[in-house]
This record gives sequence, C-alpha cells and structure tokens, in this order.
Amino acid sequence: MVFKRDDIDFGDYVMIEQKRYGCKNEMYIYKVIGRLESNNYIPVPVKINDNHYTHLHSEIEDVVACICCGIDETRVENFRLLDVKKLRKEVKPNE
Repeated sequence: MVFKRDDIDFGDYVMIEQKRYGCKNEMYIYKVIGRLESNNYIPVPVKINDNHYTHLHSEIEDVVACICCGIDETRVENFRLLDVKKLRKEVKPNE
C-alpha cells in the first residue's frame, strides 16, 4: 500500500533516518503529534553531533512534530514532511 505524505497526521508513525558514522544509517520510529508550516526543523539524516537542534531554513515547509519512540519520549522534534516515511498502522511498536 502506498501512502501519500499528505495522509500523515496526529497518531501516525513515521521512520526518520539517523546518521551513523562508519556504518550504515539507521531508521528510528517516531510518533506524529502534529503538523504545521515552519522554516525551523531538524535536517534528515539526523546527526548526533547536532544534538537534535532545529535549524532555520530559508523556505517555509510542511513540518511534522514528532516524538521518538522508546528513546526520550519527552522531547518534541520537528522534521520536514518530505523527509519522513509513514509506517502502516499494523506496524506500530509495542502492539
């Protein structure tokens, strides 16, 4: 089943690429808690040395506010909608 990026909204799960040095990058699972338009988001792949801080960009983009599952479920991070991959409902973690 193919998902359109416009279908991503609150409660959906997405995969976001994490940069790994010296080996293949990993995909982390995040839960979407909102959508907005912003020029302030974390570039993907996420680099650990950036400490997950958002960056100001020149253009306004569709952005999803997400929480990383199982790592630190208190921090809300914004990612550009074009950089995330939606998971099927059946693939939710811990179910």
